[in-house]
Amino acid sequence: MYDFFFDGYSLVMIILPLTIACIAMYLGAGVHWSVILKDLGVPLGLLWCFIGFVGMVENLSHPTEVGIATAIMLLTLLYGGILASIGYFWGFKFVEFVNVPLDPNEAKWWAPSVSVTFFLAILIWVMDNAAGLKPFYSSVPLGVCAATALVAVIISNRENMPRALSQSLLLGAMLNVLIGLINYYQGEKQGLETALLGVTYAFIAYICLYFLTYKIGDPKKLDAPLMNWHWLEVSGFIIFMFLSPASLKEDMLNIESDMSERKMELRIQALERKLDLLSHQTTQ
Repeated sequence: MYDFFFDGYSLVMIILPLTIACIAMYLGAGVHWSVILKDLGVPLGLLWCFIGFVGMVENLSHPTEVGIATAIMLLTLLYGGILASIGYFWGFKFVEFVNVPLDPNEAKWWAPSVSVTFFLAILIWVMDNAAGLKPFYSSVPLGVCAATALVAVIISNRENMPRALSQSLLLGAMLNVLIGLINYYQGEKQGLETALLGVTYAFIAYICLYFLTYKIGDPKKLDAPLMNWHWLEVSGFIIFMFLSPASLKEDMLNIESDMSERKMELRIQALERKLDLLSHQTTQ
């Protein structure tokens, strides 16, 4: 039963980019590894979830496969959440190492650059394995995310720009979800694509922004722990909107229906045996 909670591919998707980021950001910017895990474990896990969601929509052909695919999809969030929890609680034990003030001028450009480059390389690999790269492009959700980010750049000053950008990406994700739902309820399958890709684009941009903030601003102004809660809220809404499991009442009704069908089948079989017996007696 518990073997299902181990998936090597999902583990690699989470551990590899976080490990590279922890090493690069520590050597080049003095960032403790627990901070990276705490801030990025959840967003990265959610990003892989939505990429898996897109792959599921593109590849599955039978409704019975949805449940198993959804469970596998959520494993990356489980792994990311565990790593984020480790980073969070580690900070209580070693406060003097975790809460060291960071000076953007002392950070080396190569640290966020290496982290972003490896993240994007792994991202392309994951997308290609999930469904190929083509399904991950859509002009509408990309335009919405770009528009909200552009507004944030225009109306914010340099000091508050990283925080404004992170909030704008969250806003772009929510707008794409609403646009997608409106289209979906009108009977257009493209609505689901808009919602999923809109959130995916927002996660990609947010993770890249997080790394770059260590050089161009103050990463603490992003308030990553609070952003993680907001990302979970938006993502949870989408997941339970489109992939909600059957309720206890529905399960009980299905069991009752299955039992009724089974009883009906047994009665039909009994009647068929009686008819065969009568037919045999008549021929004699």
